[in-house]
Amino acid sequence: MPIVSNTAQVKIYNVEMVKNALKLKALSGGTKTTIARITGLSIATCNTILNELEATGEILEVTNEYINFGRPAKLYRFNENFSYICCIYMSYENMQKVLTYAVVDLLGNIIKEKSMIKTCIDYDEIENLIQELTNEYENIKAIGVGVPGVVTQHKDIDICDIEELVNCNLVGRLKDKFRMDVVIDNDMNLIAYGVYQKKEYQENASIAVVSFYKDNFPGSGIIVDGHIIRGNTNFAGEVSYLPLGCTRSQQKELLKGREGITQNVAKTLCSLIAIINPRIIVMTGTTLADDMLGEICSLINEIIPEKHRPQILLENNVQEYYLKGLSSMTLEYLNNPIRKEGF
Repeated sequence: MPIVSNTAQVKIYNVEMVKNALKLKALSGGTKTTIARITGLSIATCNTILNELEATGEILEVTNEYINFGRPAKLYRFNENFSYICCIYMSYENMQKVLTYAVVDLLGNIIKEKSMIKTCIDYDEIENLIQELTNEYENIKAIGVGVPGVVTQHKDIDICDIEELVNCNLVGRLKDKFRMDVVIDNDMNLIAYGVYQKKEYQENASIAVVSFYKDNFPGSGIIVDGHIIRGNTNFAGEVSYLPLGCTRSQQKELLKGREGITQNVAKTLCSLIAIINPRIIVMTGTTLADDMLGEICSLINEIIPEKHRPQILLENNVQEYYLKGLSSMTLEYLNNPIRKEGF
């Protein structure tokens, strides 16, 4: 439990605990006694919080169909439609810029989703899209953004496959425009987090996701003991900078032929295995074919001792993981009581 130092902070934290308990019982709902047992709070405290949340519409009272005698206890359920989040994420594949958006409820269910090929994805394009979505869904309360590039600690975009967004203060400008929380992260971090969430790995699991797309430099998202590894300057995972015996330009050329692909991929994966010793590595990207997996694993087996080799998977489509990671991260930020107090 985070350290809280005053009554207001305690109240915020308790409210979030009650809401999270109701999310666990989203289908059936829960009584104040049930919520008290889950949260460890007193029944009186839970009763006060539940009444307040019902008044705002954040939770709903539902009919208790299982009690047919006496006075039934009030049954509450979490109102996942109380507010939505807007997820905007982009990719650069096969020389095409793809902009995808999704409107997601508070339980992570997709309300609306669409992908569009764009000739330009600059700040104005993103702002206009969010404006359209907030006009359509007035209860959007937060924005999540995923970019194919390095996001600095100050939330500016540094290196990026979408050149119009290089050095763009996207978060600051969107916050000023829409007056709501904005979360941003690198695409590979989000995909890795989506894999971690979707496959429900144990909390201490370590995994890596590595992408090899045509005409793009390789990238990686790394999770160690359940935490995304970003590094000192958010540069962690930029595996195209590994000293593989060739320049980055030569590396891009090598990734156009089968032998160059298998050799470079195997070297990249060996580096990750030796440094973070992951349980699973997921590979993805349009340069990879299904029949390359065995050859890549054979090359890895020549270097890495058997007992230290991770499970290596090839996923052709990681879009669902991208959205899962972005929506999960945005919802977690929105639900973080410490964020709300600004400390």
